[in-house]
Amino acid sequence: MKKKTPTQKDVARFAGVSQAAVSRFVSGKGAISDEVREKILKVIDLVNYQPDPLARGLSSGKFDIIAIVMANITNPWYPVVLELITRELHRVGLQALLFNATPPQTVDDLMPLVLQYRVRGVIITTASLNSSSADLCVRQGVPVVMFNRYSAVAKGHSVSTDNIGGGRMAADVLLRAGSRQLGFLGGMPTVSTNRDRRTGFMERLAELGMDSVPSLEKEFTYNWGYEATQMLLARHPEIDGLFCADDEIASGAIDALRYALGRRVPEDVRVFGFDDHPVASNAAYAMTTIRQPVEDMITAAIDLLLRDSGNNEHRLLPGQLIYRKSTPER
Repeated sequence: MKKKTPTQKDVARFAGVSQAAVSRFVSGKGAISDEVREKILKVIDLVNYQPDPLARGLSSGKFDIIAIVMANITNPWYPVVLELITRELHRVGLQALLFNATPPQTVDDLMPLVLQYRVRGVIITTASLNSSSADLCVRQGVPVVMFNRYSAVAKGHSVSTDNIGGGRMAADVLLRAGSRQLGFLGGMPTVSTNRDRRTGFMERLAELGMDSVPSLEKEFTYNWGYEATQMLLARHPEIDGLFCADDEIASGAIDALRYALGRRVPEDVRVFGFDDHPVASNAAYAMTTIRQPVEDMITAAIDLLLRDSGNNEHRLLPGQLIYRKSTPER
């Protein structure tokens, strides 16, 4: 005899909650307490309850799918982010649909296609974004979260690390490690992550009387870090400390110092990264960096999507200083 497929009514009975509570959990509409949510999750796992997404989507006009929009999936940090977002979405009964913009296509080009899928919400992870993508989602009534960045002009929610605080921390660590002539290697100058990391770094140094700090900015890549390090030190050979706007740039900088310029890291030049990419902990780099609280950021992003109130919210989370060998701890 074929085993009966469990229903919402069965889940409610086993969990000891109302069927309305189960319906609110499955649909994501309406509030339920954390205690009730945990009871429902335990029973769903126990009886292997599978909501019918097609029927629910047709009746509600929206499917329980969250679109994840990227444009830099080759950056080592983003596959980690993608896996963790997908895992958390599955945990709360949602599915992920990935859209990746490949040059010359942009996220703004992709967004009309994304919205054709009647997704329940959109998480945008790319650094390069103008206001039109988020605004389009908001106009069509689709909650949107900008992840690891924000826009001063776009509508929608955002979640990011305290990049200004991280930049200030980088300045202090490099100076404590013995550096006296500092430089900055940045990514895309206009994006919020790069801008805030640079701002925090420069502001802290200005407070300490260091007003003229050489810098170069272009993109968040290893190749740029390798190239820019040689350019910057050709102009300023006295530099003995580098703050790089992410770990990809920093890994390129470390290799350029060692193999193109014959400088020792950290004895001659200390290097500080940002993000705590998988590459940062490799023995070849052993990079001091700021670890972004990725799991907490993802939890916040999904919470903003599911509780969307129509009011734009920006959540700022502190990063964690990770000491490794590229800047000796003092």
